[in-house]
Formats: sequence, structure tokens, C-alpha cells
Amino acid sequence: MAVYLLSYHAYRSWPADHPRGYVKGGKILPPDPDQAAFYNRQAKHEPVVFTPDRQKLLLSGVLDVSERRGWRIHAFGAETTHIHVLISWKTFTPWQDVRDKLANLLSGFLGRHAGETGRRWLTRKPSRKRVRDRKHYDYLVNVYLPKHSGLFWREGEQRPSTLDELIGDG
Repeated sequence: MAVYLLSYHAYRSWPADHPRGYVKGGKILPPDPDQAAFYNRQAKHEPVVFTPDRQKLLLSGVLDVSERRGWRIHAFGAETTHIHVLISWKTFTPWQDVRDKLANLLSGFLGRHAGETGRRWLTRKPSRKRVRDRKHYDYLVNVYLPKHSGLFWREGEQRPSTLDELIGDG
């Protein structure tokens, strides 16, 4: 069974003038203030920040969706700008389908929680990395994800609030 690290970035959380550069067309480019200004003019919504409440909502959503679909969540790590989900599944489902379905549902949960429809919550292309081996998996669960500054959860820990408790069941 393959294990993947899926990463979802908050909308407009990494501007083109970021000191570490930005990604365009799959390439890492140097900071570009003019491009950042252009993107800001074109933006339809304010930047999204994954606050502690939103991180909790995202984790609850990930766990809820995964339970319903038979996916296994090994760990979750968050920052104000992005989340990581360490996930596996037993069925023959392409990783792109899992990544995209989860992105769509998480956006829906964020919108319901905020009472906003038609708003972009995540960047267009979540990233994925296949876990190479047990050493890589252990590093992600025990070092990389826990050192994120936001919410961290791993398999075996108490489940946080349910999705219904956070956004209701209607």
C-alpha cells in the first residue's frame, strides 16, 4: 500500500514577492514584486490564513472524509499557510483523485464554517510526495510534521472534535 504526503496551501498564502521566491508553471522563480502586484490586482478574494480554528476544522474534515471513504490518515501537520496530510488507501484509486476529492471537500467545509460560498480557500494544485520507505515515513511522522508550528495529530492520538460539532450536520 502506497503512502502519500499531500500538501494543501491556503489561497494567496505564498505571494510572488516572497523572499524565497515562488512557483509558476512548475518552476521555482526568484521574488518578483511586479508579478505580486499583478496577482494582487487580479485576486478575487483576500488571502486565507489557516487559524487554529480552521486547522482544527481541516483535521476533523480530513478524518471524517477518510473514515467514510476507507482511507487511512497516519498524521496531519499544519501551519497558518498550509497543511500536510499523510494518507494511504487500499482501493485502486489514482492519487490525483484522492488529492482532488479531499481538496474539494476541505474547501466546502471551510466555506460552510465561514458562511461563505463561491470563495477560493486553497491554491489550485495541491502537491503530493510518495513516501519512499519506512525511514522516510518515520521521519515525516516523528520529525517533519511535529515541527510545524500549528496543529499536529498522529494515528493513535485522541480524535479532535467531530466535523458535525464544528459546522453542524445540515
